Amino acid sequence: MNILKFAERFLYELSCIVYFQEKKVKEGVICKNCSYSDHYWLHSKNTFQCKGCEFRTSIKSGTLMENSNFSLRKWLMAIIFISATKQGFSALELQRQMGFSRYQTVLDLYHKIRVIMGKRDDKYSLEDMVEYDEAFVTKATDAQQKSDLSRGRRASKQQS
Repeated sequence: MNILKFAERFLYELSCIVYFQEKKVKEGVICKNCSYSDHYWLHSKNTFQCKGCEFRTSIKSGTLMENSNFSLRKWLMAIIFISATKQGFSALELQRQMGFSRYQTVLDLYHKIRVIMGKRDDKYSLEDMVEYDEAFVTKATDAQQKSDLSRGRRASKQQS
């Protein structure tokens, strides 16, 4: 999602709440207190409430946003900024764009997002031939195979 689409889709905090509410319902909300999986939505508190023990679970619960005072919209905006470009987004630029006064706050936010992105990447492993930025990388070859594959001056010297 690019920044313009983000601005259209998540114009207000309520649209972010609805988005995360739908994601949580799809994933399944499980009560931390009694492990019951049947919940209902409390509109006045913007939380899920367990039908069994009436324990309340927030939208941020169980996510990197847990125990954070930032709004959902700020979290989403930071995620979009960081992941929008190949080159990334520096923490200093994130501070400027989002209007934060303290650099340490932004650095902590940035670090949390990068850790989660790294954990996601750990789930996948690259095998065989991989293409990235117009380059090909294959498995390591032994010395004998490398000498057979030599080209140019080095190859012609070895043959003579």
